[in-house]
Amino acid sequence: MSAAGRGGPQGDGGGPVRRLEREVIDPAGPHRATVVWLHGVGQGPADLAAVADRLGLAAAGVRGVFPRAPVEAPSLLTGLPVPCWFPQNLFTPDRIDTAGLLAVLRPLTVLLRQETERIGAARTVVAGFSQGATVAVTLSLRHTEPLAGAALYAPFLPPDLTALLPGGRPAPANARLPVWIGHGARDWIVPEGNGAGLRDLLTSWGHPVTWQRYPGGHEAFAGVRASLPRFLTEVLATPVPRAPDPEPSARTG
Repeated sequence: MSAAGRGGPQGDGGGPVRRLEREVIDPAGPHRATVVWLHGVGQGPADLAAVADRLGLAAAGVRGVFPRAPVEAPSLLTGLPVPCWFPQNLFTPDRIDTAGLLAVLRPLTVLLRQETERIGAARTVVAGFSQGATVAVTLSLRHTEPLAGAALYAPFLPPDLTALLPGGRPAPANARLPVWIGHGARDWIVPEGNGAGLRDLLTSWGHPVTWQRYPGGHEAFAGVRASLPRFLTEVLATPVPRAPDPEPSARTG
């Protein structure tokens, strides 16, 4: 990945999380839009920075912002502490530490406001993978300025999303937020039904939802080729090229 335009870790305050580190990839030319990317459990900014690189977003004028999850919890696989937005047993995604999720939303809201001040909320998308996708959709629906959209890969539906939203519904500014959802058909960690359930809930609330099913498993934005760039082009009013062809053995979507 090119080092051009990349900033080092930065921090801000908010709630019990006093510092939220992030990586930044600045556009190669004029700044036209921004995507804030939230990684999954056990990942870091580099995992989704690789996705942004593959999509050629910096060349398209899209700034990438990659916060690092501030919490560490033991992995069920290794027992070693891994980064996460809030402690969670990934084998029971229907159980969420609501207090932990609400706590991390405070510094993320500060970060999002800082980024929208640069380019405007209407040119800002919040994206996330797995647990990061669940945080991303909650953050977006609570935001008080109208965002361009949310892009979610392998999200799981919080058991009571309405309890995480003031008044039990999305903020009026984002009551019709466009949402892109991708999910792997063979995802054994976050089964496809979780993403489909979120899709159905958002659709029932009146959100325009783009649903894309991929053949793979639990991998960040795996197989994404045309659908997500098309969504970003539409909601950001910025041309984003189709992603390069995948390996010959992979199916496309």
